[in-house]
Amino acid sequence: MTISPPLVLPEENGTVVQSPRLHHRLRLMEELLDQVLLETCGQEIVNLLRQLRHHYDYDQYPSAAIVENLDLSRSITASRAFALYFQLINIIEQQNEQEDALDSHETNLIGTFAWLFPELKRQNVPFRHIQQLLDRLDIQLVFTAHPTEIVRQTIRERQRRIAKLLNKLDQDSSKDNELIRGQICEEIKFWWYTDELNHNKPTVLDEAEYTLHYFEEVLFDAIPTLYDRLIRSIKQTFPSLNPPKPSFCTFGSWVGSDRDGNPSVTPSVTWQTACYQRELVLTKYIKSVKQLLQRLSISQNLVDIDRELLQSLSQDQVLFPKIYDSLSLRYRNEPFRLKLSYILARLENTLAFTCNLKHTPWQTIDDDNLVSTDRYDNADQLLAELHLIKQSLHTLGLNSQDLERLIIQVEVYRFHLAHLDIRQESTKHEQAITEIAAQLKLLPVPYNTMTETEKQQWLLQELTSLRPIVSNRLAFSDATKNILQTFQVVQKLQTVFSSHICHTYIISMNHSVSDILEVLLLAKEAGLYDPATGKGTLAVVPLFETVEDLRCAPLVLEELLSIPLYRDFLNSQNDLQEVMLGYSDSNKDSGFLSSNWAIYKAQQALNVTAKKFGVQLRIFHGRGGSVGRGEVPPMRQFWRNQPTVWRGGSKLRSRGRF
Repeated sequence: MTISPPLVLPEENGTVVQSPRLHHRLRLMEELLDQVLLETCGQEIVNLLRQLRHHYDYDQYPSAAIVENLDLSRSITASRAFALYFQLINIIEQQNEQEDALDSHETNLIGTFAWLFPELKRQNVPFRHIQQLLDRLDIQLVFTAHPTEIVRQTIRERQRRIAKLLNKLDQDSSKDNELIRGQICEEIKFWWYTDELNHNKPTVLDEAEYTLHYFEEVLFDAIPTLYDRLIRSIKQTFPSLNPPKPSFCTFGSWVGSDRDGNPSVTPSVTWQTACYQRELVLTKYIKSVKQLLQRLSISQNLVDIDRELLQSLSQDQVLFPKIYDSLSLRYRNEPFRLKLSYILARLENTLAFTCNLKHTPWQTIDDDNLVSTDRYDNADQLLAELHLIKQSLHTLGLNSQDLERLIIQVEVYRFHLAHLDIRQESTKHEQAITEIAAQLKLLPVPYNTMTETEKQQWLLQELTSLRPIVSNRLAFSDATKNILQTFQVVQKLQTVFSSHICHTYIISMNHSVSDILEVLLLAKEAGLYDPATGKGTLAVVPLFETVEDLRCAPLVLEELLSIPLYRDFLNSQNDLQEVMLGYSDSNKDSGFLSSNWAIYKAQQALNVTAKKFGVQLRIFHGRGGSVGRGEVPPMRQFWRNQPTVWRGGSKLRSRGRF
């Protein structure tokens, strides 16, 4: 466990003191912890903890005399008590940092963007260049799976409850303080009696639930705030600039979809993960619409209502006669509330449909029964109705910030919350195609014994053929069936949920062009690539991980883009080629400095190659492992006349477009 000293504030004379607010909270937490330990362990442990704290406060190591005579049982108890003490301090320090950040924004609501645009103006950056960058702004933060996570969700929930109680303690009157102090003591006591570690390996769906918690508690509401601050910062310095689209920052996830090295990630798990995500985001939208329904109480007795809204209500009346019969009298003079009631009904029907899908085997879903008029088939339908309400309010000179926030959220999260990236190791595809070709006797020699040139020639030949190479009558190995079903579940997800939910396939340990064409061929078998039109709905992303692969990456990309069939395929991908760069494997190969130098050179060369062929390049940074968890300094990379590429934190990876 990493221990950091309590937060302190510098004074002008060079001495340091604790923030008064922080000092008060630290003393309060020590008092409450002592109270809990006195009740649960006795005075001896309380005295021992006070001694250890005393030595720590004065930058001294606990003397051997304090701990050397403890027996095993008391040593364990003392260690747990001291560890709990520091975890409680961490809660206070993190909360203090957040509050200080909010305080600093009271005079500058634009926050972290405040320096950027004035600096661009000071450097006389051309107006059109800034506008081009804003128009192209495309940030995707991707959550990666951590199946080895050992800290229990129960503990994290308890930490959050204590933080909320501390906030409440500051805000409430003194007469309620004793009650809140008692609640904090209760949380600490239950924490003391709770096992901190998972003794059973968490399932993939457990990990999905853990990741979704970040969206539910933080990210869902944070994105509209981020967008608002960005717009305000732009308008302060460049009033005539157009802001980026609200969905300039979106999210992805590998949880439930990354099967590289994790056999527990099956097609069924990926399907259920997508349903879980859809459930969460729909539930959020339903809550927001209910709040809007309470607030948009405009009466048509007092204002003239927009004709388009009234026409929309007439159409809804036909589609939802029961809702009209039950609510038309109640909302006969409140058209916005009536419209939101129809929207709420469609959202609730969409949620019920999603819950049913979650419990239905994905292979058995009938594609012909997916369209319905009483629910939303996609997020665009919901957006159209929300924009209709927004426009109708504007005609009355009104604006609803709650409605604006909801529109931004729907544009960012749509009906999938975060897109699911599929990842699989390159040799798995080669093995599957080798088995398929052998069973059908498509080749005179085993596929995996062919040269790279021979592989490419045969793969391109099959990619232009209209006939399939997979037959349901053939019995394949479990490994090959899993590969085939992975592509099939992606096709089903795109059909049922839209292509937004799952449109990226990452090939780990990508060494050659054939590794990419193999995935395209398997996508063709699942209906994700159409040889008749040359179009596809699945982006194929090579992941270059080792130092040698990073050196060869520009040559692989050049060879790939020289293939007319693949260039035609990229046309259906908006001429956008994504490439992922791995940090952990290259770091293991040659060390941190050499690895980052190889990645820097690879990015430069890849950018040159993409420009040569007139395609857009998106770099996906895979900073995982120790490289992404703060054990080495974070790295920013700046490109002349190009957007900055930024990476995410410990559980986040990021994409940047060039």
